[in-house]
Amino acid sequence: MSAIFGIIDFEGRPIEKEWIKSMQTDLAHRGPEGKRIYQEESMFLGHMLLQVTPESIYDKSPYEEDGFVITANARLDERKAIMDRLNVPEVEREIITDPLLLLRSFRKFGKDFVKDIYGDFAFAIWDKEKKELFCARDQIGVKPFLYYLEDNRLVFSTELKSIVNLPIVETEIDNLILRNEAIGINDAPCKTVWKNIYRLKASHYLNLDKNQVCISKYWGLRIKQNITLKTQQDWASALKALIEKVISDHSRVLGEVGVPLSGGLDSSTIACIAARKFAKENKKIVSASSVLDKNFSKPGLCDEREYMDAILEQEKNIDATFVYHSQLKYSLEDLNSKFDDNYAPVVHSHYIDEAIFTKFKEKSVRRMLSGVLGDITISNSTVSPLPLLLLRGEFSKFHKLSKSFRKNMKLGYYTHLKRNIVDPILPFSIRRIIHSVLGVDKDWTIDKLPLQFQKKEQKSLQKRMNDLYKSYYINQLNIKNSIWPEQLENFGEDYDCNSSHHHVEITYPLIDRRIVEFMVQLPIEYFYMGGLKRGLIRKAMENILPNKNRLRFDKLPYSPAYKQINQGNLKIFNILLNEKPFKKNTERLLNTSILTNYLNKHLNNSNFTSNYWQIIDICIWIAFYSWTIDNETNEPKKNNKMKEKSSKKQWNEPKIKTELKIKETLSRGGKGSDGGAVNQSRS
Repeated sequence: MSAIFGIIDFEGRPIEKEWIKSMQTDLAHRGPEGKRIYQEESMFLGHMLLQVTPESIYDKSPYEEDGFVITANARLDERKAIMDRLNVPEVEREIITDPLLLLRSFRKFGKDFVKDIYGDFAFAIWDKEKKELFCARDQIGVKPFLYYLEDNRLVFSTELKSIVNLPIVETEIDNLILRNEAIGINDAPCKTVWKNIYRLKASHYLNLDKNQVCISKYWGLRIKQNITLKTQQDWASALKALIEKVISDHSRVLGEVGVPLSGGLDSSTIACIAARKFAKENKKIVSASSVLDKNFSKPGLCDEREYMDAILEQEKNIDATFVYHSQLKYSLEDLNSKFDDNYAPVVHSHYIDEAIFTKFKEKSVRRMLSGVLGDITISNSTVSPLPLLLLRGEFSKFHKLSKSFRKNMKLGYYTHLKRNIVDPILPFSIRRIIHSVLGVDKDWTIDKLPLQFQKKEQKSLQKRMNDLYKSYYINQLNIKNSIWPEQLENFGEDYDCNSSHHHVEITYPLIDRRIVEFMVQLPIEYFYMGGLKRGLIRKAMENILPNKNRLRFDKLPYSPAYKQINQGNLKIFNILLNEKPFKKNTERLLNTSILTNYLNKHLNNSNFTSNYWQIIDICIWIAFYSWTIDNETNEPKKNNKMKEKSSKKQWNEPKIKTELKIKETLSRGGKGSDGGAVNQSRS
């Protein structure tokens, strides 16, 4: 959970000390163990250090070696393989840091080395002789890399705040992006909520000199046939061994390891395997769970405590902590505090995460092993094997698996037919007609949302929404896209930023690249192994998980009283909507009357409609917009004080001699990179 940042000016203009200080100040929470910079007249690279791995105590980033400089936020796996390729002497292997391994790999193998690196990373390497910068982000996209490219000058950082606050950065919030993301249109993964500030996509690298910037995709998920694993037991045993290895790699930590235990398959798997690993070393792991208050009782309201207890009773070396629902409250002031940290909206469940991180910090946890998105990889809830078998003409396998699945999942014939066979292959156009006839409002319907649209714009947005949902349903029949949807930005910066303020680094063992590459090799019928949904992980976790957890088919929300908590939040948003300055500034974006009526309707109603979460996300967006309004002028903030300071430069800014030319390149065997962010940055 370290940070990287820097500025490179290809016009040769000097770097002001205030810029470096500004970025260091905004990233100070990420560098409790030190801050360092490398600087030339027209560029600098910075690093903030959080020591997490054993070798990180030796980290002196940025490193300069043989004409190259690197700053990296990295956690590398398969370190032995990397060191073997580099012929690292045995005496150095326990102390050589991950940034130094990246730098030496680049020097020896060139930019294509990144496709052979496993782990979470974002880094920048400066070639002092060629005056060229090479940056890359990991294949899964866990580590953030944000950049601003204007006026022949590049600014990059791990966090938005440190870029936005620079006087040389001209930006303001992008309400169109904010609105689109709030209603679920996430089809611009390179864009952030600030104009002209972009994110480097996962599995992409950026190469930049004074003449051009090249963004290219260096890795893509490929389906390979595995001929070594023959039986169901072979696949289950192989997955178990792989999960154990991955969790072992992710557990190389100074301090304690934490697991947010929810009682579901994914978090229970991580907790049990991590606990058994540490038990052999006579150590404990820490768990944190969201539950109802002790002795709390209300009809229809329950939590996952019985499933958590099953894990805790089995694994004796788990130090369990709990976040009680009465603690999960926040005010608009709390929300503004998160905006102060993130400079972006937050997910609607951020208050739970905040409480979990607080518990972990109290227990000296330095790394949290999260089960987030495990349901699309190892527990593969997004894959629909029965229609695939049918469409492939494998009727014998289809009939046998369909029969055992319906029996074991205790499904009625009609429910099984509709949910697991017909729905996944039903064309989206027919699906829309059916819902229209039945009068069902689905998430892809935007005409009833409390937003201001022009008719032409509404039609365009509705088409984009339809296209996104259409691709979702199509992906159920595409194993590669279903297991890992590369076209999406699966992680927002808030995942990384929120925990960093508690000095906790998050990793995601169940979406480790090795897990993803393993799962796309799985034969179709084994996704329902044993005639069970999520069958492979259930089989793999025999004798690991309590059967109570391993064979459960239901799952309650992570926050057990989320409806009651969110009803309290709606009151906060309702008050905000009725403030006159806010109404004035949002009238072109929002129909506050419709939204107010909607909120009032739900304040005392526990039955939420299908677009409820869209409304919550819209409320968080407008709260963020309110946060950006200057109280004196009632206009959006544009860093006026900083811009004023910027106009008092002590050097004359030369006219641009050479505009950076943007070039897209094709990845090996790929279809080309998404150059949207780069092209937009020059507009």
